[in-house]
Amino acid sequence: MFRSENRFAIASGILSCLSLLFLGLSTPVWPGEYASVSGPCELRFPADHGAHPAHRTEWWYYTGNVTAAGSKKYGFQLTFFRTRLLPPDDEKRRPSNPSPWRTDQIFFAHSALTDIAGGRFFHEERAARAAVGLAGVEEQRENTTVFLGRWSARIGSLEHRLKASSPSFSLDLGCTPLKLPVLHGIRGYSLKGKHPESASCYYSFTRLEARGTLTVNGKAQPVQGTAWMDHEFSSAPLEEDLVGWDWFSIQLEDNIELMIYLLRRRGGGYSEASSGTFVNSSGEGVHLSQKDFNVEVLDSWKSTRSGATYPSRWRIRVSPLDLELAITPNLADQELVTTRSTQVTYWEGSVSVTGKAKGKLLQGIGYVEMTGYAKPFNLTPSP
Repeated sequence: MFRSENRFAIASGILSCLSLLFLGLSTPVWPGEYASVSGPCELRFPADHGAHPAHRTEWWYYTGNVTAAGSKKYGFQLTFFRTRLLPPDDEKRRPSNPSPWRTDQIFFAHSALTDIAGGRFFHEERAARAAVGLAGVEEQRENTTVFLGRWSARIGSLEHRLKASSPSFSLDLGCTPLKLPVLHGIRGYSLKGKHPESASCYYSFTRLEARGTLTVNGKAQPVQGTAWMDHEFSSAPLEEDLVGWDWFSIQLEDNIELMIYLLRRRGGGYSEASSGTFVNSSGEGVHLSQKDFNVEVLDSWKSTRSGATYPSRWRIRVSPLDLELAITPNLADQELVTTRSTQVTYWEGSVSVTGKAKGKLLQGIGYVEMTGYAKPFNLTPSP
């Protein structure tokens, strides 16, 4: 799901003056007319795997759990964010003879690796203008490639190819879709607040078979496992009474998946717009409203870097499905502090799942994202 400091939070962080100053930009952010989302998105593929540049914010989000020889387990994340600095119709701010370096679009990327057995967490970040080949989205008939420098995600009909490298770790993974894309909400229209425009277009590949190579501290090893992909775009900021969200992507035995996001209110509790999707073994998505599930926090963990205290274990009950799950982080510290890109601090990590459905015992794996715990979001972009 938005998977960003809520993905709307990341949107706010991306659009902050600090992020713009980091990139050497002096262009202020104006609240003009961006494309909005206020009803069913009617997404079409492969076209909608590509960019939607008239919208203010967009992200392509991959997470997964893989195993190397000797049953050594890892979690991974690779995310690309696009943000538009000026509305499409704001011609007044465009020079008549623009520099090739000038652009309305900025890209950010985060990559992370959880070494579960080794108890280590690595993460890296990148930022670049969508100009002179530094970052962008290349759309061809059969493939869409999102890239920032040498980091990339190529989305094809038969395979998604993920590549990212850093001094401490790198990944090169092929991810084969085992199910068709699932549209969340109402035909892709995913509500994130009280107002119709507080929404995104949102879909996922909920089960990808991942194979390839992870390199940790110079040692390459073949791995295999499963991955999850989210793609989402919107122009709406997080509503003022919300501080962040908790997002769960869960892959269970019997070829079923569950996505839940909880929008947290400033005064406590969750917004009624919180929702989820259950995906059955044949790939059909079933929408879940907030009334359909309950999430109970069982433990917490405090970061020594940010000072934020995050939930650390959960119990999820989905009453219409007679489903009860226990969620446990595979490593307590999976916090990303992104001072060189989005200015957002959030927890995104690999988890293990146990539970039962209609009395049958189940196991699974997944990822959890938690945002807005380090500090409240500034939801109004600075002029």
